[in-house]
Amino acid sequence: MIYYFTALVFHYAIGENLVSAAVWYENEQHCVEAMNSQFADPLYNHLYELYGTDIMMSCEVSEVVSYKVKPRMRPEKWVMNP
Repeated sequence: MIYYFTALVFHYAIGENLVSAAVWYENEQHCVEAMNSQFADPLYNHLYELYGTDIMMSCEVSEVVSYKVKPRMRPEKWVMNP
């Protein structure tokens, strides 16, 4: 299995300007856990109060590999205990 660096990204608008801010994680699962844990809600709510409803938070998976999990090879011959 291959894991990719993933960003928790806030997209919002300040006037006519689109702005993004990101927090990076080692894999998508960590990002989803962070988003679901509501740790980012205070920042999201603060930006919402300042700049209105044009705001979005999401996990965006990059194309950069963070790590690979390689399966173990099965032995050629299985040894059973009598």
